[in-house]
Amino acid sequence: MTVRKNNINKLKLTLHFVLGFGIVICLVIGLGILRFHAARLAYYLESVNQSIQKYSDEEVILRQELSALVAPIRIYSYCKESLGMQKVVTAETLPVRMIDSRNSASGRKAASVPSEDEGWRSGLAWLLGR
Repeated sequence: MTVRKNNINKLKLTLHFVLGFGIVICLVIGLGILRFHAARLAYYLESVNQSIQKYSDEEVILRQELSALVAPIRIYSYCKESLGMQKVVTAETLPVRMIDSRNSASGRKAASVPSEDEGWRSGLAWLLGR
């Protein structure tokens, strides 16, 4: 009986050792998988950060181009050099008389060109509906 108990104890010890070794192997494999997943996420995060940096640099360049294009001297030089436009020395204006259907229907006088003493705002009064 002692031999049998001894064999059973050895079998239990071997079984515990194999079971413990299996658990350790599973933990090492699990930690390896988690480490691989963390490395993959870090790589993805780095690629996203690089994309953000690239687009941020592109935005700065585009803002600089926009501010350069909106500048009046750039518009003037572009029109002069590329389009061949020339600066007008004298500009002619033509007075346009607006016929208001309300005024003509009631028999009142149509709007006329304002005189010099009325001021510059009276010429734009028709825009405001006065």
